[in-house]
Amino acid sequence: MIIQPATQMDQAAILKLEQTIFDDMALDIYDELSVADVQAAWTLAVATSEKSRYHYSRAIVAKNDENIVVGVAFGYPDTEEKILDNALQTILADKYSYHRWLFSDPEVFDNEWYLDSIVVTDAARGQGIGKQLIKAAEIRAKQENRETIGLNVDNVNPRAQKLYTALGFEPVGKITIGKHDYTHMQKKV
Repeated sequence: MIIQPATQMDQAAILKLEQTIFDDMALDIYDELSVADVQAAWTLAVATSEKSRYHYSRAIVAKNDENIVVGVAFGYPDTEEKILDNALQTILADKYSYHRWLFSDPEVFDNEWYLDSIVVTDAARGQGIGKQLIKAAEIRAKQENRETIGLNVDNVNPRAQKLYTALGFEPVGKITIGKHDYTHMQKKV
């Protein structure tokens, strides 16, 4: 297994992996647009702006021996949260007449490097890839001069919360994102 910063060649694979999380979140946008339309909008957004939430430059990937992406983690400093979806929102409005914010709820706590998402393919789960991606995210947070890394864990996912606790994360608050309640956890790095 290789853990490394994502490249432009990884962009399509990592957006496809992120769809797993979008499906779990039950986002309102899917009441109006198809998965294919939303994926097309994300693809255009990341091609348009490096400041997009799921641009490959924000990603760390896990690749198997065949050089296939089997896991991805996205993150960024707290100060960037407000601008991350501007390109996507413009595309959704202009191309799809969708005028609501995809992610309207704040997710990030002040003074942290935020681990926005982490996902591993079904076939690669249980191999410690998530742990490796989190450790790589901690290194990136340090490289970006952050002393704290934060994340949100869905309250209906105690297995993930157990993993994060075992890795040194501690609960520091509760938030609601969309229709789900989350525990915000942080760790000093």
